[in-house]
Amino acid sequence: MTGAMLLTGCGSSASPPQEATTPKAPAPASKPPIVARFDCDTLALTATFHEDRVVIEVPEQRPLTLTQAVSASGARYSDGADTFWNNGREATFERHGHTETCRERREPWQEAADRGVDFRAVGEEPGWFLEIDNEKQIRVVYDYAEHQLVAPVTSPATKGRTVFYDMMVDSQRVLITIEEAPCNDAMSGEAFPRSVAVTIGTRTLRGCGRDIAGK
Repeated sequence: MTGAMLLTGCGSSASPPQEATTPKAPAPASKPPIVARFDCDTLALTATFHEDRVVIEVPEQRPLTLTQAVSASGARYSDGADTFWNNGREATFERHGHTETCRERREPWQEAADRGVDFRAVGEEPGWFLEIDNEKQIRVVYDYAEHQLVAPVTSPATKGRTVFYDMMVDSQRVLITIEEAPCNDAMSGEAFPRSVAVTIGTRTLRGCGRDIAGK
C-alpha cells in the first residue's frame, strides 16, 4: 500500500514536456527613400525612389506615383501610360505622349568634394561662394556667378582661431578670412562652424563655410 502511494506521488509530480519555441526573426527594416532632383528639357522634377515605386513631383502638378517595371537596364517605373526610366545620372520621363530627357542635378557640396575641394563657403546678397583646393587653387564666384576669381593656392597665415589668405588676383588684392566661429546661412538657415569674409579690393562679402566631409 505504501509502495503504491509512493508511486502515485511520484507520478503526480512529473511536469508535462515543454515544446521548444523558436524566437521570431525581426522583420527586415525598410530602406529609406532616396531623393534625387533632375533638370529636364523643359522642366525640373524631384524623384523619390522607394523599394518598389517612384514618386515624381513637378512644380504646380499633382505628384505622380509609378511602380517598378521590368527593365533590361537601369530602373524603369510605369503606370501603363506614363514612364520614368532612370539609368545612372540620366533619365527619360514620358508623360502625355511627350518625352523629356533629364539629368540629375548634383548637390553642390558633394559635387565640390568630387572635384577635390577641401573647404567651401557660401553667402548671399549678392550670392557668392568660395572653394579652396589645398593642392591646387582658390576660386571665388560672386555676383550671382557673373564674376569669378581663380588663383593658385597659397600658404595661409594663422592668428589664434582665424586663418588668412592674402593674395593679388587680376590686379586686385583679395583677402580671405576664415574664423572658427558659429555662423548661420541667411538664406537656408543652415548652421556652419566657420564665419568667412572675402574682401575684393574695397568690397567685402560675408558668409559661412565648412570643411567638406570625407576630405
